[in-house]
Amino acid sequence: MRQTKVALAVASSVAILAAGGPAFAAGMDPTPERLYLEPPGLPPGTSCQSIAANPEQVLHAPFPAGALPNSYPCLPNNISWANMMSELGMAIAPPAFHPARTTGLGGFALSFQASYTHINANAMDQTGTQYWHQGTQGAVDTNKNQFSVVNNSPDSILQVYTLNARKGLAYGFEINGALGYVSNTSLWVGGADVHWSLLEGFRTGVLGYFPDIAVGGGVRTLGGSSKFFLTTVGIDGQISKPFTLSDSAVLTPYVGVQRVIIYANSTVVDLTPNVDALQGCGYKGTNVPGNPSAPGNTTGTYDGSPVCTNTLSNGAANNGAFNNYTTFSKAVINRWRGIVGVDYRFEVLYLAAQFATDVTDPNGQNNAQYLGTSGSNGWDSKQWTLSLEAGVFF
Repeated sequence: MRQTKVALAVASSVAILAAGGPAFAAGMDPTPERLYLEPPGLPPGTSCQSIAANPEQVLHAPFPAGALPNSYPCLPNNISWANMMSELGMAIAPPAFHPARTTGLGGFALSFQASYTHINANAMDQTGTQYWHQGTQGAVDTNKNQFSVVNNSPDSILQVYTLNARKGLAYGFEINGALGYVSNTSLWVGGADVHWSLLEGFRTGVLGYFPDIAVGGGVRTLGGSSKFFLTTVGIDGQISKPFTLSDSAVLTPYVGVQRVIIYANSTVVDLTPNVDALQGCGYKGTNVPGNPSAPGNTTGTYDGSPVCTNTLSNGAANNGAFNNYTTFSKAVINRWRGIVGVDYRFEVLYLAAQFATDVTDPNGQNNAQYLGTSGSNGWDSKQWTLSLEAGVFF
């Protein structure tokens, strides 16, 4: 029911406006409201954006007789949305950045981690949209102090910096907490991990010659945007073997594999952010009991639709812009990636490096949910992440 959708959209947008305040914005901040498609049946030379700005044009040629602005809303580009959320999700995914052996019972580690994830910054999806160009804020015009309407040069590497705290538990378990931020954005990331070293404690005798084996999982969630929710879950397995270099130095290489599951949910977004739907309507609340401007006071019918005092030349309410408030389809994206890394410990200090990359094609993994890209830079939809870490070990 269009009227119900309009009422919900109005209520959501008013709540967001009421709750929101001034916010810092940066060049790679997501702008999903720019990811839209034109509705079918538009006459040449027109667009859903121009109709929202000037709804009166729909009442004249070349539009068909009886047409209304409500019939030509901008449509959410769910393909671009899924592609961008998939790549952003991989950038914040739990890194599984550890060898199979834990810090040990009572062990504790604090570290700083930097992760650099390649994204397909210039890729164009099957709708013909460069989703990182359209879907991120872009540079600031220093003369007008305004952001551009398209990001002409999005970053090709997303940088994520986190602080981590790891704690060893009994029976070969270890937990980790992480809190950080995404560079060149106003986004932050937080989460936790747990992993279990299956052969923990067998460090002498015959079993001491076997490599350590661990399984685990983690979750990361992205904050800092009111336009969407993004959470990633990682389930991983690793094999590692420590090599003693001296009495106080240990080198531990490891390999692993990880299943990454990305969950992306959209809040209500306005696909015509440059048009004020409330002002164009002359908004006087919704058609509900208790609103003195509600038509239901005289007709006895309350449908929750917006009450507009402004009308078009044919007498119809000027409420078409409300139909541009919408949500993107929920995206659940599955990906596999391989991991190789090395950990060097000297007394209480340690350094580590890790490289992770897709081992299967994300397109084949997700069918219609993630429809792939083709990039002029030669990359396909696969991504890689390089992570570096430094910390202290107690």
